[in-house]
Amino acid sequence: MKLIELKLTNSKVMMIQFSPNTADPEEHAHGTDFQLSIPLAGSPYIRYQQETRRLEENLWCITAPGEKHYHFANDRPAKVLLINLEHSFLQQVLVEHLEQKAMQVEFMPWMGGPAEALRKGALSLMQLALEGDGDQAPLLELEYELASLLFALGKGSHTEGWQQRTPRLEHPTLQRVLRRIHDDLSLDLRLDVLSKEAGISKYYLIRLFKEYLGQTPSAYIAEVRLSKAKQKLIETKADITQIAYDVGFGSLNTFERLFKQKHHMSPSEFRRMQ
Repeated sequence: MKLIELKLTNSKVMMIQFSPNTADPEEHAHGTDFQLSIPLAGSPYIRYQQETRRLEENLWCITAPGEKHYHFANDRPAKVLLINLEHSFLQQVLVEHLEQKAMQVEFMPWMGGPAEALRKGALSLMQLALEGDGDQAPLLELEYELASLLFALGKGSHTEGWQQRTPRLEHPTLQRVLRRIHDDLSLDLRLDVLSKEAGISKYYLIRLFKEYLGQTPSAYIAEVRLSKAKQKLIETKADITQIAYDVGFGSLNTFERLFKQKHHMSPSEFRRMQ
């Protein structure tokens, strides 16, 4: 029984609950998607490449595009997290990271080691999709982070290049993007716009921010906007709604939600305290 199914631009996330002694409706494949099978509860099993294995905390599975498989439970209920990532998307993330021409994406099917980071990434993606304000950029950034986690944790054709690559100390393109952001926060700073103006892909821009600043473009821009709004709340008597729009937030609700997440109080409460 599907507990949740979320389809996004480059990925799909599902939670499946199996009653005792039940299985997928039939053996199946996933077209051009890689699928990660990660246990959440109980003792789920997977039949893949003529092997049957129990998924555990330190054993999860990556099925390749077009490869048939099925999941099932024994005499106890089980729950599985399934994460689908498109082959073309993974290939683009790999190209952007290694800064070289396209290469084949291949993974070893049986992965040893904790998958907690992937579970958390998938849950964050679901939460943002269900509770967000419809902005696609943060979802795309989380998809990118999920793909990067897979390359970091999963062994395959990419492993040596992924682990050995070291970043340059400076990146002029990133510096131009940062100047563009700080020049005028009220401008259109969507991921599509920034990447087009910088002459690079969206995924490459996300990687630059993560690599050099430790956060995604959306998170960085929101932080800068919140800092500017906080300054205006202290130094001016401007209306809170006007402040929200002046620093580039698309709605008062978004501004108030993010401000409260960061400062644990509403903008009006913060202003009164000043």
